[in-house]
Amino acid sequence: MVATPREAFWAFGLYLLVLVAVWVVARVPVGWIAARSLIELPFVVLALALPFTGGGERVRVLGVAISAEGALAGWGILAKGTLGVLVSLTLAATTAPHELLLGLRRLKVPPVLVTIATLMLRYAEVVVAEARRMRIARISRGDDPRFLWQLGATARGVGSLFIRSYERGERVHLAMVSRGWTGGVPEASATGVRPVRAAPALLVERLAYAYPDGHQALYGVDLRVERGERVAVLGPNGAGKTTLALHLNGVLSGGSGRVEVAGLPVEKANLREIRRRVGVVFQDPDDQLFLPTAAQDVAFGPANFGLRGRELEQRVRAALAAVGMAEHADRSPLHLSGGQRRRVALATVLACDPELLVLDEPSANLEPVARRELAEVLLGLDRTMLMVTHDLPYALQLCPRSVLIDGGVVVADGPTREILADAELLARHRLELPFGFRLD
Repeated sequence: MVATPREAFWAFGLYLLVLVAVWVVARVPVGWIAARSLIELPFVVLALALPFTGGGERVRVLGVAISAEGALAGWGILAKGTLGVLVSLTLAATTAPHELLLGLRRLKVPPVLVTIATLMLRYAEVVVAEARRMRIARISRGDDPRFLWQLGATARGVGSLFIRSYERGERVHLAMVSRGWTGGVPEASATGVRPVRAAPALLVERLAYAYPDGHQALYGVDLRVERGERVAVLGPNGAGKTTLALHLNGVLSGGSGRVEVAGLPVEKANLREIRRRVGVVFQDPDDQLFLPTAAQDVAFGPANFGLRGRELEQRVRAALAAVGMAEHADRSPLHLSGGQRRRVALATVLACDPELLVLDEPSANLEPVARRELAEVLLGLDRTMLMVTHDLPYALQLCPRSVLIDGGVVVADGPTREILADAELLARHRLELPFGFRLD
C-alpha cells in the first residue's frame, strides 16, 4: 500500500473495499472505527492545505486556482494516511495485541523490533489505563471536560498523566534490570560463582544510604538471615524498607556498609550473579509483566542469565507449575486476574532460581481468596525469604521471624508473634493489628 503510486486511484478503492469486507465479516461497529479515526485529523488538514500552498502549475477548479502537484501530494497523504489508520484500527478491532506480537515473531521479524513493539504497546496500555482512572476521578468530583473553561484542568491532567506514566516506565525498567537485563545481547550460559555454604543467605552490616536529594533513608542497618529462614521486614511508610530491599540486588548502591548474599559481596563486578541469586518481586505485578504471554514473561529472566533451548523451556514450565499457573502459560497477563498476575510475577523470579526471594508487599490489593492462594504457594517454596509488608497478620502467617525498621535503623528483631504482641512497640512505630485480630 505504501508503494502504491498516488495516481492509482483504483488500487486505493480496492484496498478500501477489502477493509469494508473485513468489517462486515468481523462485525466491527462503524461507529467504533469512525470515533477512533479522528486521530487522522492533522493529516486531513495538511492534505487540504497542500493544493493551495503547493508550487508548480496551477489549474482552476470551481473558479479557484490550486496547485496540481499540491493536490496530488495532498491526495497521496490523505489516501495512504487514511488507509494506514484504518488498517491499524481493523487489526486492533479484530486481533488481540499479544496475537499481533506473536504474528510478528512468526513472520521472522527481528526479535529486537518485536521487543520494542511489545514495550511500546505495554506503555500505551499503561497510559490509557492511567488516563481512564484520572478521568473517572475528575468526573466523580464534578468535573466536566466538555466545557471550555475546564481546559486548564485538562492540561494539568495531561501533565500529571505524563509524570505517572514516566514513573511506571521507571518501575518496569527496574524490574527488567533486576532480572538480569543489561540492554545488550545476553551472554551464553556459564557456571556462576558457587555460594559459600558456611555463609548466611544474607548479611547486611552498617548499611547507610542517602538519596541524591539529601534524604537519608538508612542510618546503619545490620541484618543476618540464615538459609531457609522466612523473615518479615515491618515498619511504617518511609522507614527505609524498600531502600534496604533495593540494596540486596545492587539496584541501589553508593552508600556505606556491606551487603553479602551467600558469601558474595554485592559489588559491581558481581551484579550479574547477585541478580540471579536475589529475586525481587515488586509490589505491582504489572511492573514485571510486559511481554505478550505469561510464558514469555517468565522466560525473560533466565534467558538474560544465559539459558537457552530445552533447559529454558523446562525452567519456565517448572516455575509456572510451582505457582499453579501452568495452564495459563500462553495467555496474555492482561487477561489474568490480579491474583493470577501476582503469581505469574512470582514465577518470573522463581525461573531465575534465586537463593533469596525478596517480596515487596505481596498481599497488596489482593482479595481474600487470592491472598490465601498466594500464601499457600509461598509456604510451599523451599527458599530463603525476605518479605517487606505492612500486613501484620500475613507476616505472622508466613514468617516466624520479623525485623522492625523505623527511621532507617533496626529497632526490633525477634519472633513475629512476640513483636506483634507488643502493642506499645507497634504504637511507637505507627503500626497496629487490624480491628478484631487476636493473637491467640
